[in-house]
Amino acid sequence: MNNSTFSVGEARFEQYQRISKDIEITKAYLESSSFVSSPIIKSDQNMIVLNLSDGADLCGESITGLSAEKFNSLIERSMRTANTEFAYGRWGESRDIYSNDLFNSVAESIDEKRSIHLGIDIFCQHTTKIFSPLDGTVYIKTNNTAELDYGPMLIIEHASHNGGVFYTLYGHLSSQSIAGIKEGQNVSAGQLIAEVGAPPENGNWPPHLHFQLIMDLLDLGSDFPGVAFPSERNIWLNLSPCPSMFFSSVSSINSTIDI
Repeated sequence: MNNSTFSVGEARFEQYQRISKDIEITKAYLESSSFVSSPIIKSDQNMIVLNLSDGADLCGESITGLSAEKFNSLIERSMRTANTEFAYGRWGESRDIYSNDLFNSVAESIDEKRSIHLGIDIFCQHTTKIFSPLDGTVYIKTNNTAELDYGPMLIIEHASHNGGVFYTLYGHLSSQSIAGIKEGQNVSAGQLIAEVGAPPENGNWPPHLHFQLIMDLLDLGSDFPGVAFPSERNIWLNLSPCPSMFFSSVSSINSTIDI
């Protein structure tokens, strides 16, 4: 992921303003009763929602600055306590777990790190199967190999009801599981597309799927951020609105951030 992509600039804001009306139309469709999607991961009924926000702890231990191994052990302990193998990480949450230089601003006048989570995490065992929620076309297949990046990932393009398109992003995958996937390949709702990866291949994160809804890629391709700067959060949270419509069985998977 190229940090320079995310420097604050007038061009980014102007581009967003040009597409904002189309985004609102597509969002209204996705949030309507006529929108239906297939399950992305087949989870159990005890699935929990984790608090990974600034200063949070799991099982009484702070999650700030943890190694992937320790972080994973706390997540697994939380799930065992709840008698489940699945846990959500929330959209829109401000997190201080993004510790390395990948999340720094490159603008000399700005001293901040990217910390606003733009997707929903599903923590689970590696090799957990991932299915496409909708019909679509594989737009990007790649491997962002930097530490704490997406790792192996897919972006699928979907047709909107009004002739436009939107995208779903799947990060931290197993590279072996997507070996047979090709860019330009059509996929159907309910089709197996990938499996959850393990560290260090998955960006060196605890095993989970980062799922993100994207209204417009802004020509960023596989560099589209999964975490945004606080100073730009309104724009990025509108470009990647809460994908709760894909997870109708669970509430409270979005944070309380106002945008």
